Amino acid sequence: MIDIFQAAIDNTPTMGLSFSSPWALLLLLLLPPVLMLGWGRAPARRQKRTVTGLALRAAILLLLILSLAGAQTVRTADDLAVVFLVDASDSISAEQAAAAEAFVREAIAGMTPNDQAAVVVFGANALVDRPMSRLAELSAITSIPQTLQTDIAEAIRLGLAIFPAGSARRLVVLSDGAATAGDTEGAARLAAASGVPIDYVPLLRGETAAESWLTRVAAPTRVTVGQVFNLDIRADSTVNTPATLRVLAGGQIVSEEAVQLRPGVNHYSIRLQAAEQEFARYTVQLTAAGDTYYQNNQLSAFTEITGPPRVLLVASDGTLDDDGEPLPAAAAQLEAALRAAGLLVDRITPADLPANFAELSNYASVILVDINAKRLTPRKMEALQSYVRDLGGGLVAIGGPESYGMGGYFKTPLEETLPVDMQIKDEERFPSVSIVIVIDRSGSMAAAEGGLSKIQLASEGAVRVVELLNDFDEITVIPVDTQPSGQVGPLPASRREEAIAQIRRIGAGGGGIFVRTGLEAAEAALAESSNQVRHIILLADGADSEEKDGVPELIDRLVEDGVTVSTVSIGNGPDVAWLQQMAERGQGRFHFTDRAANLPQIFTQETTAIQRSYLIEEPFFPELARSSPILSGIRSVPSLGGYVGTSAKGTAQVVLRTHLEDPLLATWQYGLGRAVAWTSDATARWATRWIEWEGFPIFWAQAVRWTITANRGSAVETIVTLQGETAGLSVDARTPEGIYLNGLEMEASIVSPGGRDIDLALQQTAPGRYQAAFTPDEEGAYFLRVAGGEAAAGTVVGQTTGWVLGYSPEYQRLEANPQLLARLAAQTGGRDLGGVTEAVFEHNLPNQSTTRPIWPWLLLVAVILLPFDIAVRRLAFTRRDRERLWAATQGRLRPEPPPPAPRSEQMSSLFQAKSRAREQRSLEAPADLPPPAGEVRPAPRVEAPPPRSEDPAPGPPAAPPAPESDQSLAARLLRKKRAQQDREDPPG
Repeated sequence: MIDIFQAAIDNTPTMGLSFSSPWALLLLLLLPPVLMLGWGRAPARRQKRTVTGLALRAAILLLLILSLAGAQTVRTADDLAVVFLVDASDSISAEQAAAAEAFVREAIAGMTPNDQAAVVVFGANALVDRPMSRLAELSAITSIPQTLQTDIAEAIRLGLAIFPAGSARRLVVLSDGAATAGDTEGAARLAAASGVPIDYVPLLRGETAAESWLTRVAAPTRVTVGQVFNLDIRADSTVNTPATLRVLAGGQIVSEEAVQLRPGVNHYSIRLQAAEQEFARYTVQLTAAGDTYYQNNQLSAFTEITGPPRVLLVASDGTLDDDGEPLPAAAAQLEAALRAAGLLVDRITPADLPANFAELSNYASVILVDINAKRLTPRKMEALQSYVRDLGGGLVAIGGPESYGMGGYFKTPLEETLPVDMQIKDEERFPSVSIVIVIDRSGSMAAAEGGLSKIQLASEGAVRVVELLNDFDEITVIPVDTQPSGQVGPLPASRREEAIAQIRRIGAGGGGIFVRTGLEAAEAALAESSNQVRHIILLADGADSEEKDGVPELIDRLVEDGVTVSTVSIGNGPDVAWLQQMAERGQGRFHFTDRAANLPQIFTQETTAIQRSYLIEEPFFPELARSSPILSGIRSVPSLGGYVGTSAKGTAQVVLRTHLEDPLLATWQYGLGRAVAWTSDATARWATRWIEWEGFPIFWAQAVRWTITANRGSAVETIVTLQGETAGLSVDARTPEGIYLNGLEMEASIVSPGGRDIDLALQQTAPGRYQAAFTPDEEGAYFLRVAGGEAAAGTVVGQTTGWVLGYSPEYQRLEANPQLLARLAAQTGGRDLGGVTEAVFEHNLPNQSTTRPIWPWLLLVAVILLPFDIAVRRLAFTRRDRERLWAATQGRLRPEPPPPAPRSEQMSSLFQAKSRAREQRSLEAPADLPPPAGEVRPAPRVEAPPPRSEDPAPGPPAAPPAPESDQSLAARLLRKKRAQQDREDPPG
């Protein structure tokens, strides 16, 4: 931007003009040629009008050119704006904060009318406490920023952002200078580039208070079970004081001792013993007398305790299941066999299975023994899936009548993790089935559970049934409250997309469920079915099942017709026992659940049960499909009495198969981990001979050990660095030979000290290097698991490690840093105010200029002048026009004109004019023409000849011009034309 009028150097207000597009001023060179061209074409008699028109045209062109150049006014004024940056972090004591507020209040009280002031309070973040204002008073500072850090850089950037335009600007920092976050030097460079000086008032600390703090806690990265190791601790103190050192692991105190702190650095070493295999977090606490900050008295460390493989055995404990049936103690023989093989076994029930993979990470493998999916919450199944896929853990699923398809694994994370599908692909083995699902759609089904309504979960269960059926099967879904409404079907399962779309539109109604009405509608839907298996699933409220009269007789009639009835009670209540009786009467099964989330598993379990082809209970000998380390040293195996039918997935390895060529033992690699599916059981129901077999412990020990990956942390190096409030995660992946691994899909799972899960996708930034960032929000030890792989090359890498976030540096640096404030002032041309409030609003800074565009107004003036230019060139305003204008305006004020003459006088005047015209024509007629007939022509007048020019004596005076009525028509026209030209082009 080029200024035409440069502002004065002193501080007096000035006004100037500048242009945003000065190149357009080159168009001013066209003005002289345009004016000369217009002047040369103008006739001499029109010079006055030409000058006026050219002046208007020049003015319009000048205004247009100035508009194109972006004309704007530049104004400088003697205004000053000051932003106070007040430190409110934890390193500022109450006395320092009071002194800072007093300084700001006194400085603002001395403002002049040309001054403005704002206040920014900062710690880890910056807040505007007082916006820019001319008020010469300061109310109490009430803004409270985050006090865990001191970020002067953010305060400087916020202060620069709130300055008004057109004023001299100054930043005043009131701080101890102990910055712990942010790029302070970079923010100062930004202020210097903006021409804003940074003045400062150092808030120096008084006498050092008693303070003791932990500075370092270190533990070995990895130890073995039973190993004794040292926890190294460093504590600093400013005074000589007694203190207590306490070490906690898993929330329990493992060590506590009294120590004597001396001024300076103190080193301590606490001996601990690794008790069991786990990822151990240790928290050290220091308690000293007369301490100032409690925030710096706690630090954490971590270590990985390794040892013999520890496995988690999940099985029932012989108690009652959700349906009230006794659960067999199915894992007793298996647990004994694994212990005999040297494995450490922890046995729990499905209710105690951890719901996060951080706790699962303490185990090398997890074994599920005949577990029904409805006994595992979706969160537990997802944690188990993540444990295998992302953490590299092992999973062994052992079958039974409550597992696989019979246990409702269909469409669950368990099915995705295992190497087998829950459906049998051979449709010829299935009977034709007609299923009617009667769904309670009463008002209680509108209640939400886990973000979904109960009716939505019930509908999803019906959808699972449709997906599980074969194409030749038939499905009907009847929603019922006081009457059936929105029935779906009967439809063949081959039209499953249509059926699913209709089922998912089912909504809740009102009132309770009328059981007899629903069963009668189901009976009508099955009346036309000729399928081999016809079954009704009744979902009812255990506390609100109405219209029970006649239901037993109706169920008896259905059973006689070959229809079976199962009932599902959702919620506890007085009708639960009755629903169970109706299931027994209908030769079906009874299911109870107090969680609607179990309905999909219950419905699929019921579907597989009625198809009767998933539970194969007949003796057979396993057949070898392929060799495997699991069968190492085993030459023959006993027979089995049954299994649950499944289908092997495409990438699974079937080691043993059944006599029907269904998978019996299948394995595969799933992410970083491995999974094994055994579709028979390990109890006396089907595996009586296997329990008695001498190879039983060897087989199961080898099956479990196969799932334990040999090196879960190979080829990966993980580093976490903290910058400000953000932690950067960097992972270097290499082969054992040191070659970088590129193109991996790398992910990281982080568990905070409080158990919060953080999932990150890492991006490759360099050869073999993958990075991501996260924001830690808790102090303590973080559990990290990084994993990556490349499907095409079959490369899988991973590592389990930890990282510790200590307390904020705000509580570690106890000294002020006025040198930093001095560097900021020197870099920006500021100064140390030294507590002098009068210096804050000194007008010794160059005034700032403000610009205001005026080209829109110039363009408006040009548009207004354009009609005047056209009028000057195209319109003539004569003397007669002026007279008419005078008569139209001022003439109305004169007396009225005399009345017109009488008609007789007008007629007389007309006859006289006619007589004169006739005489004139007779004088102008040629002499040689004879007079018209009957007319006597008078004798011609004899006139003397005109005098010659050489005659000295003038002749008689010329006669006056004949009146207009006596002239010829041509003479009158010529005279009017000349008069018109004189009016258009007046002389001179």
